[in-house]
Amino acid sequence: MKKTILAMGLSLFVLDNPLAADALKNSLTNILNDKNSVGMVNLDNLSINGKPKPTTHFKKRSPNTIISTVKGYKIRKKEADAFLNKVTKGKVKDYDRLPKKQRKMVIKELVKIHTLKNKKSRPSTAVIATVNGVKIIKKEADSFLKKMTSGKVKDFDMLDKKQRKLLITDLARPIVLKSEVDMNLTAEERDGILRQVWLEKQKSTIDVTNDEMLTLYEEKKAQSLAVNPNAVIPAYLTIGKQLKSEVIEKKITQKLMKDVKIEINFGDHSSKDLNSSTATLDNNITI
Repeated sequence: MKKTILAMGLSLFVLDNPLAADALKNSLTNILNDKNSVGMVNLDNLSINGKPKPTTHFKKRSPNTIISTVKGYKIRKKEADAFLNKVTKGKVKDYDRLPKKQRKMVIKELVKIHTLKNKKSRPSTAVIATVNGVKIIKKEADSFLKKMTSGKVKDFDMLDKKQRKLLITDLARPIVLKSEVDMNLTAEERDGILRQVWLEKQKSTIDVTNDEMLTLYEEKKAQSLAVNPNAVIPAYLTIGKQLKSEVIEKKITQKLMKDVKIEINFGDHSSKDLNSSTATLDNNITI
């Protein structure tokens, strides 16, 4: 059970790390910029600043002209024109006016989009990869992808091969990390890591006001002066970080203990419920 929780903690740590999935996020940029896109469009080398140079002996062809056939898929000029108009935001509209190199780029992207549109998605339980013998199912990849793209991309099978490899690499990190932790750390050290990960996540959800920090400062100040009237009290601003940390830890403890039911066995075949208004404690018992 501890190993399962630890793996979840480490996975969340990796997912929350803004640098963990940069490569995949960069690769998905074009998908996120176009909600209607089904695949990655890469026309980085396509010149849209100005009119493209017309090819030699340029002759405008009919929109229904088949400009290429790839594995039975017939691409008509009107499809290429519409694609160009969309990705260049109207700056380039005629496929026939592109140089040969750029025409090949357009055909390649149209084939890629056609392939993805007609591709069937696998079941959520399908095993899409294994990492050191640990299986990764499609449901995990879909969930990770949805979270990383804020719900704009949800299906692992709709990514191209390069993007899939990047995503699997990100999913593999916590698995590899857990393996290293299991082999090189003691149970106590692993528990320490888990507590730290959990604590950091809790801290990120708790707000602390200046009034709360100042109240704690005055309490600590009064306690110190009560013990030693001549005690040197550090200035409030110099221990702000420490005060904030203590307030957060106090709030976390209060939250954890709010609904906890504690009963003490006094050894006389009876017990006392600490949450009961009638519960009392022996003076020799310290909690």
